Amino acid sequence: MAETYKLKNQSGITLILTLIVMGLLLFLGTYFISFSLTDLKISRSHAQAEQGYYLAEAGLHETMYKLKNDDAYRIPFETDPSWSTTVTRANVFGTNDSYAVSIQNTSQAHAELSASSSIALFSSEVQRVTQTNVFKALGQSAVQDSAGYADGNVDISFSVVNFYDGSAHSNNDFNINGASTVRVDKDLNAVRNYIKSQFSTVTITGAIHSADNPPAAEPITMPAVDFDSASPNSYKNRAVASGSYYTSADFETLLRNNQNLTLNNAVTYVEGDIQIHGNQNLTVNGLLVVGRDLIVGKDLCWWWGFLQGRCGASSITVNHAAGQPSGILAKRKIYFESFSGTMDLNGVVYANDQLAVTGIPLGLTFNAHGGLIGRKLTITSVWRPINLYHDNAILTEVLGATEFSPVINVEHWEEEY
Repeated sequence: MAETYKLKNQSGITLILTLIVMGLLLFLGTYFISFSLTDLKISRSHAQAEQGYYLAEAGLHETMYKLKNDDAYRIPFETDPSWSTTVTRANVFGTNDSYAVSIQNTSQAHAELSASSSIALFSSEVQRVTQTNVFKALGQSAVQDSAGYADGNVDISFSVVNFYDGSAHSNNDFNINGASTVRVDKDLNAVRNYIKSQFSTVTITGAIHSADNPPAAEPITMPAVDFDSASPNSYKNRAVASGSYYTSADFETLLRNNQNLTLNNAVTYVEGDIQIHGNQNLTVNGLLVVGRDLIVGKDLCWWWGFLQGRCGASSITVNHAAGQPSGILAKRKIYFESFSGTMDLNGVVYANDQLAVTGIPLGLTFNAHGGLIGRKLTITSVWRPINLYHDNAILTEVLGATEFSPVINVEHWEEEY
């Protein structure tokens, strides 16, 4: 009896030990499986994190390509200091990945890019954020920082002239006479002499550079404009191709029949002279290119033989669109004369010969945003303010830039979570 009890007792102990061992093995097996799954998840997570990094980098590189080559992105990046937008793409490497790149300009041609990539992983997702700053050094125009430029003399008499946001430059003498008032936000530059009458007032934020105020200014070569060469890119051939080429007589008829005339082509070319008078209102949405002389406000009235037509001061408006050339270019001379009215010129005013602004106190208003460029620059406005604003972007769109800079990135960093 005692022996039977002993055997039963040993069997119970064996069963308990077996259960303990099996429980321990089950626990160890569960732990091993859990550890393996966790390790697998970690391994997959690291692999996906690396893929997420490359995905975010791909977003940054696509965005930088757009800033360099896509005008929808390049133009606002280079011209709008507060521009922002987002570039997105899904299913880049697979069906469960995507990226979004935010662009925020901090100033003109300077931006912060933040690329966020996302990849689905099990019941969650892996995200990677990569950020960088990008900038582009904008090339300076062929006339550098000049709001007003002359290859010869600059002559200002009996006038109020303001050179805003830039310098004033003469490749010869810079003359200020007749109780004029002149303001220059940067430098007054003359390769030869700077001559000011004792009755004139000149305010210069920068410095005077001339032969009699050394060091003299370095000469700046007058930029060339291809008016009518055989090249398909000449302004004449571009206008012919777009159907916006006129003879002088045809354009005069167009003006006569349309007191309020708007030119909407990118380039309008007129072969010969243009005279704008008789209460004419001309709007240019792009470039008006003149094969000879442009004379504004010489006559008060239109005349049809001995019959007097409409009369009054004539006005010109030039509108600028970012990234597109705008202004008035003449192969010879440009004269704004006594019966010129409101001149609101958002573009380059270029005369391959003399550029002259003259007016009497009858209503001349003259604002030019871009720059005035002439072989010789003459202003006699009888103290009507002539406001010239330097705008490098407008100048380079017409004349081209003197240097090229790519979009480059600095201060690159990334995060993951």
